Amino acid sequence: MFSALNRNLLQSVLLADGVFSLAVAALFFAIPGPVGALVGPFATPALVNGLAAFFLVWGLFHLALGRQVPPSAAAVRLAIAGDGLWVIGSIAVLVAGRDGLTLTGVALVAVAAVAVADILLLKQIGLARQQRAAVA
Repeated sequence: MFSALNRNLLQSVLLADGVFSLAVAALFFAIPGPVGALVGPFATPALVNGLAAFFLVWGLFHLALGRQVPPSAAAVRLAIAGDGLWVIGSIAVLVAGRDGLTLTGVALVAVAAVAVADILLLKQIGLARQQRAAVA
C-alpha cells in the first residue's frame, strides 16, 4: 500500500485534498450556524457558507486534477500557490482577527494552517518527483 502511495504521491495527495475539501464543504453547508459558533463571532453563517462554496470548488478542482495522468504541472503549481495563500491568510486571521475567535476557533485555524502547509509540502515533493520521472 505504501509503495503505491509513494509511487503516486502527487495523485494521492491531490485526491485526498479533494475528498477532504468536499467533506468540509458538506459539513459547512449543512451546519453553518454551529460551525460559526464554535469558531467565534468572526465566523458568521454567511462567512461559513462562503468558505463552504470555496471548499466545494477547491475540492472539485483537486479531484479533477488528481484524475489526470500525469497531473498538469501548471495546475499543481496553482494548487500549491493556493495552499500558500491559505497558510498566509490563516496567520493573518490569527494575528488580526484573534478577538473574533474563540479558543477553539484559534486552535482550528492554527491546526488547519499546519495541515495545509504539510499538504503543500507533499504536493511540492510529488511535483518534483513527477518532473524528475518525466526527464528520466
